[in-house]
Amino acid sequence: MTSTELAPTTGHTAPVRHRRAEPDVLTATGERISASAARKLRESVPRNSRDARSSRWSSYSQWCAIYGWATDEPNAVASYLSDLGDRGHPSKTLEAHYGTIRALRAVQGSPLGEAEIKACQMLISHRAGEEADDPLVEPGPLQADAVTLEELRLMVRTVDRTTVRGKQVAVTLLLDWWMAGRASEPARLNLHDVKLATVRVKDEAGRKVPRRALIVKIRRSKADQKARGKEVTVFAQDDTEICPVHAAQEWLDVLADDGQLVPGPFLRRIDRHGNIGARAAGRHTKDPNRRGGITAETVNDIIKAAASAAGLTQQVTPEERAAAARARKEAYAAAAAADTAEEANAIIKTWRAGVRAARAAVRRITGHSMRRGWIQTALDAGTPPEIVALHSRHSLKSSAFDAYRRRKLPLHQNPTLTLTLAA
Repeated sequence: MTSTELAPTTGHTAPVRHRRAEPDVLTATGERISASAARKLRESVPRNSRDARSSRWSSYSQWCAIYGWATDEPNAVASYLSDLGDRGHPSKTLEAHYGTIRALRAVQGSPLGEAEIKACQMLISHRAGEEADDPLVEPGPLQADAVTLEELRLMVRTVDRTTVRGKQVAVTLLLDWWMAGRASEPARLNLHDVKLATVRVKDEAGRKVPRRALIVKIRRSKADQKARGKEVTVFAQDDTEICPVHAAQEWLDVLADDGQLVPGPFLRRIDRHGNIGARAAGRHTKDPNRRGGITAETVNDIIKAAASAAGLTQQVTPEERAAAARARKEAYAAAAAADTAEEANAIIKTWRAGVRAARAAVRRITGHSMRRGWIQTALDAGTPPEIVALHSRHSLKSSAFDAYRRRKLPLHQNPTLTLTLAA
């Protein structure tokens, strides 16, 4: 039976009842909520986060089914985390699975007890210690490598900036790097979010001089789910090859020539025929407001392609891809034939360690490499961390930002260089 709602009334008119197009739904605890509210609550969590949570819970549920545990049974989560570690997953993975499963168990009315919470934390610490002591695998998560300013220049040089597509790629690369962007941030920009401006800045003599700049309004991001918004100013560079303002002006000229200086996404897709935006062929985004715009996946693909073309990363050959798939298949087949779960876990752990070592041996440039590159470049240049964090939209208390600050000492500051002891 669907619910009803009261329509606004005036005077003594009898209330009109309307049936909802979508029936109400039940929450995990059996309480009723409207379909509209349920959908908005679901969409309030970023899609990547939703997918990750779904994947982690599915993995936990499958493990419980295989080994005969109920998903709400005491110590099921601790036992599951232990098996993840035995299969070679790093402590960060255990931590992520623990956080998701603990939260979902609480929502479902079967929260973890204090003893199991403590046990899970101890198991995560134990796995971190195992990683630190492992002589075969370097500990810590595999992170994207930073793109330096000179590497950014090499990436930009791989595109033909006399073409429409070249101008699109160039502005994507340069804007993303200089704004220290997450891949989703430049993709989400609208035309009215990027403004060319001339601002007055004090020079070394204290005089205010005009400087061209981009004023970029980031209305929502991973760290700003309440959509408070943040303005980022990016100044023009003397070298137009790596200047984001120059690239943005070229891209705006493309849109103007195509009659597309109209409300919509700032970065727009281009098909192989040169059609721009909503007129381009192919699959468009599901959001009608973003129709014709590029996605975070597109930004990631542009960065990876430019890095590969610049020789910064190695292309995986079809033979290498086939060999990796074959090794995975053989490892899981051997694990399935093992006599005990412990033997199966050991086989998977050995295979996983080999994969991780192979991945760690080569550079990994992804959509996050631009953000990491700008932050590390700014820190290495001596910019105070609090200023860098303001530009990159980080909290100084953020563990993610703290990881950027854990960098090696400059060689000229190394204390073993300046400390001299008498013989």
